Amino acid sequence: MDLPRLLNPEQIAAVTFGDGPQLVLAGAGSGKTRVITHRIAWLIAERGVEPYRIAAVTFTNKAAGEMRERVDRLLGLPEGARSEVFVGTFHRFALRLLRRYGERVGVSPGFSILDTQDQLALMKRAIEDEDLDPSTVTPRAVLSAVSDAKNRLIGPGRFASEASGFFETRAARAFHRYQKLLRQANGVDFDDMIALAVQLLEQEEVLRQRMQRRLRYLLVDEFQDTNFAQLRLVELAIGAGGSLTAVGDEDQSIYRWRGAELDNILRFEDAFPGATVHKLERNYRSTQNILDASGALVSNNEQRRGKRLWTDHGPGERIALHYAGDEGDEARWIAARMRQLHDSYTWTEMAILVRTNAQTRALEDELLRQRIPYSLVAGVRFYERAEIKDLVAYLRVLRNPRDNLSLRRILNQPPRGIGKATAQALFEEAEAMGSALWDALRFARLRGVSQRGRSALLRFRELIEQLRTLAATQDLPTVLQEVIEATGYARLLSKDDADAQARLENVREFLSAAQEFNEDAGATDLPALVGSIGALEAPPRRDPDPGDDEEDGDDASPLGPEEDSDPLTMFLDYVSLVSDIDGLQTDAGVSVMTLHSAKGLEFPVVFVAGLEDGLLPHFNSQAPEELEEERRLLYVGMTRAERRLHLTSCSRRRIAGRYQDQEPSPFLPELPEAQLEITESAARMPRYDSRLTGVHSFFGDRTSAAPAPRPTPSSLGVAPASASRGRTSPLAPAPNPGVAVRPQMSVRHPTLGRGVVLAVEGDGDSAKITVFFDRSGKRRLLAKYAGLEPG
Repeated sequence: MDLPRLLNPEQIAAVTFGDGPQLVLAGAGSGKTRVITHRIAWLIAERGVEPYRIAAVTFTNKAAGEMRERVDRLLGLPEGARSEVFVGTFHRFALRLLRRYGERVGVSPGFSILDTQDQLALMKRAIEDEDLDPSTVTPRAVLSAVSDAKNRLIGPGRFASEASGFFETRAARAFHRYQKLLRQANGVDFDDMIALAVQLLEQEEVLRQRMQRRLRYLLVDEFQDTNFAQLRLVELAIGAGGSLTAVGDEDQSIYRWRGAELDNILRFEDAFPGATVHKLERNYRSTQNILDASGALVSNNEQRRGKRLWTDHGPGERIALHYAGDEGDEARWIAARMRQLHDSYTWTEMAILVRTNAQTRALEDELLRQRIPYSLVAGVRFYERAEIKDLVAYLRVLRNPRDNLSLRRILNQPPRGIGKATAQALFEEAEAMGSALWDALRFARLRGVSQRGRSALLRFRELIEQLRTLAATQDLPTVLQEVIEATGYARLLSKDDADAQARLENVREFLSAAQEFNEDAGATDLPALVGSIGALEAPPRRDPDPGDDEEDGDDASPLGPEEDSDPLTMFLDYVSLVSDIDGLQTDAGVSVMTLHSAKGLEFPVVFVAGLEDGLLPHFNSQAPEELEEERRLLYVGMTRAERRLHLTSCSRRRIAGRYQDQEPSPFLPELPEAQLEITESAARMPRYDSRLTGVHSFFGDRTSAAPAPRPTPSSLGVAPASASRGRTSPLAPAPNPGVAVRPQMSVRHPTLGRGVVLAVEGDGDSAKITVFFDRSGKRRLLAKYAGLEPG
């Protein structure tokens, strides 16, 4: 390989690193995927490493797919051929282990993977079963706590033993019931997949040793986003003698809220002693002005290792910072600026990034008015649409009839005469038997059910059994087509109305996805469920002996060949693992998305809207580490831009139907003035009078945005750097030391507004204060940073 022609010296050092652990600190736009793919190709072509001894893991199917394509091209494989290198997400890595050896940790073959909506439905049932009040112990809050626990490898027992306080003790009961319901349904959720894979490798020493003998080189992308469980999985998979290449950027760690551990990358050498660290600081994406401004911003963080990005692209245009009146004025300015730039850039080369989904409404309205095409990375994902979830539930039941959640969903969908009373009798019978619904449906004699209800249940059971028999001999698209016809779903979609037509189009697209998957998998002539029908009643098949060590046998990969799974299982796994960013269409106009969704993307022209205190940083982020993550989030947004970067801030914004005065983001003074081109809208000049709340649009249609003399941040209402929530100043408004906060006391917060104190836990700076705010409801604040005053 002619590496000097393909890579820069720092990239070559990382690609040709020998054995052992290495950390590649890859700044934004520095070519980290290029390093990963070339290292894989180099190991195979130059070091003679067998492809099955190499695995690369990342976080999205889209990134994994692109990585695999690049590797296969570098290896010179003919089109359609694939190497034996495992390239996939963490969840696919874990899934391959569990499909092969899952029975050893309590999950049967053909287990179902629950998506977010399924988890929510199951948690609601768990809360009901435990007689808990869903208004105080909400399903989403419990799921969040359960997810956090699983990401730290904490099960229901330990969670219950460590629980304290009203919420945690009740959440522990819901957690225990939720896990029991999961296992009854032979299901796992996303967090289970990683935790069970860790459990499997920890308890099965022979399997772990075999894995570590086979897997000699592991490459992990986006290492800054790994959580505790994922780090443990990496440690178990590679062992002490393997070679780990971890690639990441601590400045782009933005997923703390879903369990990411920044310390995994900051203290990499503690987990992997003797590790070598490489830095990739040459940027191939952005101009120097964008790099200098974003670098100055993130340098205010203390939790970082430090990098200075540089580029050959030249200084480029200064960053446009526009101060708008309200969100309508902001949207008009953005749309007008886009129209100006459209002479040089296509719509698809532009993106608008926001902190929250709620911000997109005004932007979408203006884009529609201006007839600017756009695509929104939000809303209802394709695989979460009701008609698609119905069909997926049918396929899940064909694969795993003990999937209680899916069986409940399809029992009377489409309507087939199984009323609520009949369904409830079935549920109660299954509960009394201590068995799955399918078993109750097959064997039980239901009491108190009318003859009509019995006949409907019998017809449903026969329908499912017929479809399962069909699935044993037919390919995936044929099975799906028969499900649509035989269940009556086709008749349900034949109504002559717009909604039915939209649903029908979605179903047709789902059929296309099944056909495409079938062709890509080369499975056209393979039965969808070979050997699986009746597997639940038959003795389980013998797992491959983890002690077998044939170097050249069919089982060369430590994870086993993916073809071990039947096409239907593979398709359902694909559906479960797909994300909305994986389906992002880049040819549908301007992209509108949240900053979190923009991670890993790049656009020639970028607008970051809503740089106001309370939005960015978000009002829920009060602690120092939370504010540092908000700063990293803005850094990620800024570094998506290749040529033109625009930042906007409003002086007031309509929230829940009422105007609220906004202060500019405290991050703005951290941007070097030399890199900024500041303008101010005429609509921003007067401050809004709260007595005029009923006025629909205080500023009418004024859109003027004349360039103003370059004002100082303080003249525009921006706090000076020394007063910002940055590193060199208090990270939140300082509390009034003379105020003793107590329950039932009326208080005022500088961002959240007026509220009433509900509870105070602890004392001193570490006290936690629960306040019910008029605008945003119940919030829990740390006293040290609460900034509360008598209201």
